[in-house]
Amino acid sequence: MNIRTLAAAALIAAGTMPAHATPQATKAYHMMVPGRRLPLPTTSPTMLYYAGPVIGTVKVVAVMWSGKVAAPIKSGIGPFLNAIANSTFIDQLAQYSTNIVGVNGIQGTDQTITRGKYLGKFVIKPANKSKNLTDAQVQTELLAQIAAGHLPPSDLNTLYMIYFPADISINLDGSLSCQAFGAYHFATSSTVTASNVFYGVMPDCGGGLPEQTVVSSHEFAEAITDAIPTPGSSPAYPQAWNTSDGYEIGDLCEGTSGTLSTKKQSWEVQEVFLNSTNNCGTGNFTSP
Repeated sequence: MNIRTLAAAALIAAGTMPAHATPQATKAYHMMVPGRRLPLPTTSPTMLYYAGPVIGTVKVVAVMWSGKVAAPIKSGIGPFLNAIANSTFIDQLAQYSTNIVGVNGIQGTDQTITRGKYLGKFVIKPANKSKNLTDAQVQTELLAQIAAGHLPPSDLNTLYMIYFPADISINLDGSLSCQAFGAYHFATSSTVTASNVFYGVMPDCGGGLPEQTVVSSHEFAEAITDAIPTPGSSPAYPQAWNTSDGYEIGDLCEGTSGTLSTKKQSWEVQEVFLNSTNNCGTGNFTSP
């Protein structure tokens, strides 16, 4: 890690710099460590469309990075993802559909965001046994597990949400999980390609299932509305929905909360920024 990266990571950890703005360091948008918040923009934010793809009808997969994921997360995250994929939480994201021209003059992808489905929970046996992983190693393992048939096949509606044991640390270009960031989402390619794979990385930072449902809702919403994130605070194609200075819809609302409920169970979720109200949502969400 060079001095420039060290300095940027220190600013992130202190909460004085957006995690997604690390100079030449980060490849994806971070969610801050739970309990911290990104500094909000000084001007009234608006989500702008940069003509990139969204995930129109999400098919979400829960991936357990070995059988050592904490039992409450391993047993509880599946019902949560099943509920959120078919819920009013998704309905509010329809305003970020892409049948428009981007602010850069590029024709949008003509996708409509609708409710999706949950494809199930899969416990993988990673070939990589390291407890200190890089994002590149996470990608390599994910692609190998898909190729081997241990995970559902990927397409441009599939989102792999990956959960880790508490003793595994993820290094994202010098920023460490549970120190500089709490979670992130990313794509295996920074270009628009039919073979792209979308995924979220959810380390275990010690808050159990309640923390993971909040973190997961943040990354779930951002992956759907900005499938191919890129580094820095100057968004451009192939990004989808961002503010002009690079915030995604979850970043602006860290620290807010709502409830997602079925007839039998409820979970805490994070609210997201909505252009329709020019504010963070305030809903209590439902799923059949």
